[in-house]
Amino acid sequence: MRFIHVLPLLIFCSCANNRLVKDVERFMGQQIAISTGLNAVWNGRDTVLTGFTEVPIKMVIWFNALDCTSCRASRMYEWDDIVVYADSLSQWLSIVYLFTPQEEDLDKVYAALKADKFDYPVFIDQNANFVKQNPQLPKNRKLHNFLLDKNNKVVLVGSPLHNPALWMLYKNTIKKMMDNYGVLPEK
Repeated sequence: MRFIHVLPLLIFCSCANNRLVKDVERFMGQQIAISTGLNAVWNGRDTVLTGFTEVPIKMVIWFNALDCTSCRASRMYEWDDIVVYADSLSQWLSIVYLFTPQEEDLDKVYAALKADKFDYPVFIDQNANFVKQNPQLPKNRKLHNFLLDKNNKVVLVGSPLHNPALWMLYKNTIKKMMDNYGVLPEK
């Protein structure tokens, strides 16, 4: 009897997620370009980073102009545990926090990052070069967090921030990639 009550919910959820699944399938394996000419802020100060994107495994956390970028910038502390993990694997893993704010929000994003003094570099893409270089980026912001291998190909998609099961999958995938020199072995 319980199954009968849950069945319509499963069918509804299945239909609603069908597009999301297709978007993930299309995005997996795509190569992502990460420009080295982006402005960066670290601990609230403008900074220049060299070699940061040369690390074999990259977790991209992208906030686009459709997000409330200043709101997201003021809540970067939520990523602290993930930053600690990335720091422990710094020769293998870097997190690429990337903001592509609207022009009118640019000052707010800088102000929020300076006030928060987030202890990890954050890139500001004020000219939307990331979007221009990567037209394959999904529109759905649920897919704006992803893991890249050493060839900058997407191997995992989704935000691990408030999802312990997905965070465990990220860590297991990163471990497999470390064991295989920055690529995910084929099954």
